[in-house]
Amino acid sequence: MKRLFLGILAIYWVIGVKAQEVFSPDGKINVRFFLSEKVSPGNQRMYPEGTPYYEVLYDKHLFLLPSRMGFDLLGTAEMKHYFKVSDIEYAEHNSVWKPCYGEKQEYPDKYREMKVMLEETLYPYRKLYVIFRTYNEGIAFRYEIPYQSGFEKVVIDKELTEFAFPKNTSVWESHGHEGKYYKVYPFEVKTDCELPLTCQTPQGVYGAIMEAGNNHYPRAYLEAPYRKENILRISLRGEAKGERGMVTAWRVISLADEPGKLMEQNYLLYNLNESCKLADTSWIKPGTVMRETTISTPECLKMIDYCASMGISYMILDWGWYGLANSHKSDPSIVNVTNPATGQPIPGHPGLDLLKVINYGKEKGVSLFLYVNRQGLERYADKIFPLYQKWGIKGIKPGFVNVGNQEWQEWIESIVAKAAKYNLLVDIHDAYRPNGFSRTYPNLLTQEGIHGNEQVPDADHNTMLPFTRFTIGAGDYTPGYTRKDLQTTFAHRLALPVIYYSPAQFLFWNEKLTGEHKRPELDFWKNIPTVWQDTKFLLGEIGEYAVVARRSGTTWYVGGITNTNARCLQLDCSFLSSDKKYIATIYTDDVEVPGKIKITTRKITLKTKLSFMLQRSGGFSLKIMEL
Repeated sequence: MKRLFLGILAIYWVIGVKAQEVFSPDGKINVRFFLSEKVSPGNQRMYPEGTPYYEVLYDKHLFLLPSRMGFDLLGTAEMKHYFKVSDIEYAEHNSVWKPCYGEKQEYPDKYREMKVMLEETLYPYRKLYVIFRTYNEGIAFRYEIPYQSGFEKVVIDKELTEFAFPKNTSVWESHGHEGKYYKVYPFEVKTDCELPLTCQTPQGVYGAIMEAGNNHYPRAYLEAPYRKENILRISLRGEAKGERGMVTAWRVISLADEPGKLMEQNYLLYNLNESCKLADTSWIKPGTVMRETTISTPECLKMIDYCASMGISYMILDWGWYGLANSHKSDPSIVNVTNPATGQPIPGHPGLDLLKVINYGKEKGVSLFLYVNRQGLERYADKIFPLYQKWGIKGIKPGFVNVGNQEWQEWIESIVAKAAKYNLLVDIHDAYRPNGFSRTYPNLLTQEGIHGNEQVPDADHNTMLPFTRFTIGAGDYTPGYTRKDLQTTFAHRLALPVIYYSPAQFLFWNEKLTGEHKRPELDFWKNIPTVWQDTKFLLGEIGEYAVVARRSGTTWYVGGITNTNARCLQLDCSFLSSDKKYIATIYTDDVEVPGKIKITTRKITLKTKLSFMLQRSGGFSLKIMEL
């Protein structure tokens, strides 16, 4: 419950200017807000008086130097200078909520809030509010333009929110929805840098800049507007429009003294979204998935048998099952198996009896997802959603959806809401990235927006992902296993469904069933959970290695991977319960037989320490069960 509070805010002086300050509940993080004087000291760009700024400290170390705020608007004067503080409201909130599913059984939502009410000192004296929240896990802020006479319509052309970093800060930039990550200085960041942006200051403070709650707001990117200055600025993909006032997306910064905590506390994004809007969520069933590549009745039936034997919950029919994927003429209510790129028939194809496959899956306890391309959803959503529910389809995978501007952001989230009306799960592919909306509509199980196994990445990339892309939640990486073109060892691949969170975990993506799918180590993936009661990031450095432990019931799963360097890692088992004894099944690369997994078992307790000598691009996995 949120309530007003007094006495925990202080007035500070920042570069000679009076500032308001709010601390996180544990006192470790604080935000300072102030308005510039006639010319801010050291301000090379000579901004007028009343320019709003904020700065962020972590454990008394500056994570962000004074950073500018405000907007350029269309059709009226900008809102970025000539403000005065007319009032300030303080509040605090302390609660715990249980997600429909997640990486932990429950999430804390505890923060202190400072709402700064600004008013222009020049005609027409418009008002702008800035709401800051300080959590133990980081900070968030957003703007609110209240409804006011003569300012009924708002069109934001540019959001001028800046992030000014201390000298020698490093950031991991990525470009394109499936881009790789590169470590650079902030002034080296290229235009249209994707969020989240992971950062490390010289003092060893780690942060991840992200956005949340942008249901009616364009997607944000980052740019470096000033040469040789460590300042990044929000770059909107299109105009932000509102009537009778508007509220922007949240700008969020997760903060920690260890990089693995950025992933462990990614629930911060969910806290900044609305609570679940679905009255009944009993039909939402996370699980594992396997892709069938031939889209033919006989092969689908064989794969359903395999899925049933492995405890795989879903099989997906990918593009091509209803015709040319990117054509408005392809009706996704009609089975029409073709080459998806050309729309031409496939010579010798035995055909697809979709209803037979669906019904056989029901008998075996395996349900179906169907791929639907953007054009199919734009034109046919109202037709196909009730039909899919009637058929018994459990989920859809929207592909190549448009993202970025406000209208497309609203459209894709309306598709998720509409799918929920027909009890359809959703896995959005290609450019969409999470912003916490799965809390509001938990039928959105996962999304791509990741450079995954489809692109055959190396182990250096894989060991960056837990600290970068996965700081904002689930990612459909499609681990894969038996493909010959992958650049990692089998033990590395085996660990990925533990390290990479995805409530719909697409274990096998581009593989036809072979004898390789009966490899003994794949018993680790049999009935593997995709959601967890607890998650602990045990070891890791960005781009070097990562070790994650997750608990389902009383069973712990541990996954560890290294980059393209061999290394020795020691696993401290102190995360286990003190009053229990366990037996661990351990999976490692066999050093004597290349391409083989060595499987061993041993009894362990919380006092056990296990050493692993990892091959280049290698890994290890454990399944730990109570005795």
